[in-house]
Amino acid sequence: MPQFPGIKDLQYFEVVFFDLDNTLYAYDPAHKTALDRALMHFAMQYDMTVENTLNLYKNARKEINHRLHGQAASHSRLLYFKEMIQALKNTRVLSEALKFEKLYWQYFLSEITINKEALKLIKQLERKGIRMGIITDLTTQIQLQKMKKLKIENYFEHLITSEEVGVEKPHPVIFNYALEKFNADAENCAIVGDNIKTDGGAEHVGIKCFLI
Repeated sequence: MPQFPGIKDLQYFEVVFFDLDNTLYAYDPAHKTALDRALMHFAMQYDMTVENTLNLYKNARKEINHRLHGQAASHSRLLYFKEMIQALKNTRVLSEALKFEKLYWQYFLSEITINKEALKLIKQLERKGIRMGIITDLTTQIQLQKMKKLKIENYFEHLITSEEVGVEKPHPVIFNYALEKFNADAENCAIVGDNIKTDGGAEHVGIKCFLI
């Protein structure tokens, strides 16, 4: 169970930012379920083994990540599935990628639930009148869907995504953009996240980082 900072650690900050994935909910089990089921559908449609389908996915993901490194689109399941279909010799119905992307996110969203300790902390911050935002990689559409499913939209003034900023964490631009949105000074802000490499990048612009 992730250990969150206490309200005593955060109550004197003007703004508290949160990471989303693997901080406010558990990403890995939802991803595994969604990927397993989407790849099963892919394997059935194209008469492939699950093992070969998984290898096709890994190669597609590697190619997209390499080509679009540092951009939100590098996480696009739509691009992964499109790349997979393009790699097949006997088909060029690229629009099928839309179906597999939709399946993946349907399964994913059905699996996620808010971390109870995270929600407790968010409610405590709200009662203290502390403003909150989310700084996250990936695309805005998907991250908004996650927030809606987790029922946390009303707690946060802003969602800042790497898609809208053009760079991913730990690039200082995304954290400075968040500060601008809140018109806040870095020394008066904190971020709660799970990754020292990405979320910890906030400290390079003066935002205090609390790791779960």
